Order: sequence, then structure tokens, then C-alpha cells
Amino acid sequence: MDFWTTREKDSAGNILVQEYESLSLSPNQNHLDASLYNPPVYREVSVEDSVADDEIQSPGIEIGETERTIPYNIKALNKHETTYKLETFEKNYLMVFNQENIEGYKPRLGTEKDVEVLENTFSKYGFEVQVHKDFNKAEILEALRIFKEKDFTDYGCVAVAVLTHGTYDGMLRAKDQQFSESEIINHFKTHDKPTLITKPKLLIIQACRGSMPIRGVFAKQIGKIHKDVDEDLGPYTLPIESDILVFHSSYMGNPSHRDEVHGSWFIQALCREIDRLSPAVDFESITTEVKRAVAIDMEHEEYNRITGDIDINKQMPVMSSSLIRKLYLKKYIENGPSLTLCDGEVSTNKNEVTDGAAPETPLLTQFGPCLCFLDHFDYLRQCLRHFVEDNPDDVIAGSYLDLSETFEAGAEFNTSKETMVRHITQYLEKKVSDDFNLKYLYLYKNKFPS
Repeated sequence: MDFWTTREKDSAGNILVQEYESLSLSPNQNHLDASLYNPPVYREVSVEDSVADDEIQSPGIEIGETERTIPYNIKALNKHETTYKLETFEKNYLMVFNQENIEGYKPRLGTEKDVEVLENTFSKYGFEVQVHKDFNKAEILEALRIFKEKDFTDYGCVAVAVLTHGTYDGMLRAKDQQFSESEIINHFKTHDKPTLITKPKLLIIQACRGSMPIRGVFAKQIGKIHKDVDEDLGPYTLPIESDILVFHSSYMGNPSHRDEVHGSWFIQALCREIDRLSPAVDFESITTEVKRAVAIDMEHEEYNRITGDIDINKQMPVMSSSLIRKLYLKKYIENGPSLTLCDGEVSTNKNEVTDGAAPETPLLTQFGPCLCFLDHFDYLRQCLRHFVEDNPDDVIAGSYLDLSETFEAGAEFNTSKETMVRHITQYLEKKVSDDFNLKYLYLYKNKFPS
């Protein structure tokens, strides 16, 4: 591999960096997502634009003669929550920038396999997947602008995956030119996007971060991987950079490998480990499994023309995170919703709904011949028990509970259960604003008869 760098100044005095790389690949299907087969690249060295502290305004603070009001996030998590509670959100969102054909490069063959596995894996957990292929920089920035303005109130998690070539300092390739990964991260920051506050935001990057390959070394013993968890005990204000996780396919300065037939090492390992471990294992722990799988199990042999030896090239994914809660990729009410107590703890038996699974899609639009309301009846009856335990003087709720307890299994009680689930919903819906636990309740949304 040959690499040249020259520096010069333009008429305005800005420093320009001219980079050129030439790489002879061994005759196999593994390729590097780096600066391959491209003409010289001119990149202006500058400091990334950032939001100044005095530009971040609180709701209601005057700006000139106008007043800027930031809407309230009605689904922000309570400060005592220890997980991101994806099971309480009906949907999540994943946007994929897939750069297969880039000007000055050979096609990134195999990247379509990465798109396919990302769609298959993340859609299992309620992610709406939107794929943008071969966007130029202007189109990427426009897609990010639309993303920034999107209302994510009803979304539990948002993610962006970038599959492209890359180089040093977080520079990524659009179809026509470079852009910085920080331009994506800046759209995750929440000072003007309240519907993303307390929501986990993931950035997954399959791209090289340089051209220096990682040489394989023999290890007599592999030590344990430890993770330090910090507990947030301060007031409930959040930095705009909180709840962001960035997962790179390779270490700073090193390339990433992509198989033209099977896809990249990193994306394939990521989706495989998610499929294997979710929802029982949190996402950050899954990233450790991905790092270990790529670091230990994957390697690429390449002939060294200088030494005459066979070099073993490796790859080391890197994760950086500001998540302050555990992120479990769970389907909507996958294991039945749990009612959270005021002190942030989730109790067992008494306050947790464990008898009778809640429906996969509780927001039914019609009954017809469908008997799905039976599952919702069982679920709401359990919620009603919890409510009555907390409000023993509520005569109406107690009467509904006593009546619902008399309904036995069997088709002869279906009509009564159908009516009761409506009445319980109508009553508890009035109590939502007065009872903290009811904020997570899944009420039956069938249209009530007039």
C-alpha cells in the first residue's frame, strides 16, 4: 500500500490536504472500505461548526422581539427509569445511507447484503426502515434535515446506519464528496428536538477510518471485558449529547473489511448477535459480543511484497456511548407491560402484569369475528386490580373489578367481556392524569358505540 500526503494553501490562506492512496488487493473477495481507486482528494482543514452555549435557549426565553417555545415531550422517561422501555413504544426508526456506487471508486459489492440483514433484524423489533441508496452530499443533508423535523413522540428509538467508504477524522463518503459523521451526530442532539429527549439514538458506521491495517497477534490468554456503569444521581436535566451511541466498524486510523458475496464483517456480526441475544441482553453488551466476534473470529491473509511473508489483517470495532439507561431491543409489549412505581422500581407479583399476555397489537380498530379483545380484557383486568389496590375507596373501579372477576373462560362470556373491556377503558382513561402508573397503560381504542 502506498500513501502520499501534500499540503498547500489556497488564496484565502486555508490549508488544503491532498491525499492519495494506491492499494493492490490480493486476489480474493475481501475489500477495504477506504480510499481505493480514487483520484486525489482535496479536503479543507477546519473546525466543525458547533452550537454555542448562548444559542441554546430554554422554552419561553425571548429572542429579539419574538419568543421561542419548545413543545413538551409528553413521553419523556421518568428520571428513575433504568431502561429505555422500548416495549412501551409501538415503533422505532432506522434510516440507512447505503453508498454502493461512489464517484472515483469501484462499486462496493456486498453492501446490499448488509442492507438486507439490517432490514431483517431491526424490523423484528418494530423499526421502520428507510433506505437511501447512493445519495450525494446535498441529498444526505436534506434527508437529515427532514429527520431533524420529524415528530418522534411515538418512537422509542431512532438509528442511522451509514455504509460507505471513509477515511481519517470521521470523514465519510457521499456519492460525490465527503461529509463528516459529526453532521449526523449534531442532528441527534436534543436542544431543539424535544421529541428525542430521553430516547436512545444509535449511529452505526460501516466504513474505514484510515488505511493502516491491524496486524494479527497471538494471544496466550484473553482477559475479561469489564464495563463501568455510572449512576446518574443529579437533577433531572440532561446534556444535549446524552442518550447517543456510536458504533464504528473499525478502530481510528484502520480499515474495515467487506466481503463482496456475504457483506461486511461488522454489519453481519452485529445483526447476527442482535438476533441471537435480543431482547434478553442489552444493546451495549451486545456490542461487546460483536467486537469480540469480529476481533477474534475474522481475519484476512494478505501477501506482504516487502517481507515475503503472509500478513494476517484484523479489524477492531469501536463503540462510544452516552446512553444513561439500559437499551433492550424489545417488541411492543413483548412480555406484557409492567407498571412502574413512583420510586422507579418495578415490583414483582403485586404490581407487575404477569398473568395473561397482553395482545401484540392492542389498539384494535374493530371487533368483527376477531376475539383479540379477550387478551385485552385479561390485561385490563390485571391493571384494574392494581388500580383498586392503590385506590381502595374507588367504588366504581371496585365494582368493575368484582364484576369482571365473575367472567369465566368460555364463549358464553365473550359478549360480556367485550362490553366490560370498553367500560374499563372509558373509566381508567379518565384517571390517567391523576395516577402516575396509568401513564403507561394500553387502553382499548376501539370506537365505542354511540
